[in-house]
Amino acid sequence: MPQYEQQIAQALNGLAYLVGEAPGALKAQLSAPGIVPPVPPTVPVGLPSTLARRHPDIRHAEATLHAATASVGVAVAQFYPDVSLTGSVGTRATNASDLSRWSHLFYSFGPSVSLPIFQGGALVSNLRMTKAQQAEAALDYRKTVLMALRDVDNALVIYRTDQTHLDSLGDSVTAEQSAFDLAKDSYRKGITSFINVLDAERQLAQARQQYAQGTMQVSTDLVALYKALGGGWQDDGGTPAAATPASSASAAGG
Repeated sequence: MPQYEQQIAQALNGLAYLVGEAPGALKAQLSAPGIVPPVPPTVPVGLPSTLARRHPDIRHAEATLHAATASVGVAVAQFYPDVSLTGSVGTRATNASDLSRWSHLFYSFGPSVSLPIFQGGALVSNLRMTKAQQAEAALDYRKTVLMALRDVDNALVIYRTDQTHLDSLGDSVTAEQSAFDLAKDSYRKGITSFINVLDAERQLAQARQQYAQGTMQVSTDLVALYKALGGGWQDDGGTPAAATPASSASAAGG
């Protein structure tokens, strides 16, 4: 029990940290025991394009690629002549009293042209570097997308197989409950000893514990899938999650 109490305290403090609260802030809310929330049998992942729009890593890599592509355009624009129209107006005089006279007024107006003919090597090198950075950003974007799709597929496989395993554990609980009931009935009728009843009860407790661990694992798999998807999803059908073998475990507990 002390080990479980330690894990509970650490989990409560970890959750409080994630929501920006002080340690112990969620103790009153989460200390009361309750059933594990049911999980949906399937998860509507959607199209890969939908994943790309909501996954933060993909969006960051996409923004980096856009910035690198824009830098290439800037590097190319530096090769073109720079034409500007400039002008100036003012007065000049040796005495301050003469500054207000029109005869001391001067102005200049005309275009200026800048030709980058003496920076050709630097501009070419800069263009090559920006193109290399763009290619690197494109490869990084592709790598990020493939890794995100890989993580989603792995999470889906783990989620599906652990659900199948949980169904088998639910069947085991039902079978062990029947064996326990049969052992008790046989003991009442004098057919078997009480040792068989205790052994059947021990196997039933082990099956229930394995089912509880399997339920926790499936819930953890759902969180991992939620993380791999870069957020949540919306069930357009609005149907509740399908029933799990929890009913069998409840019946076994009765």
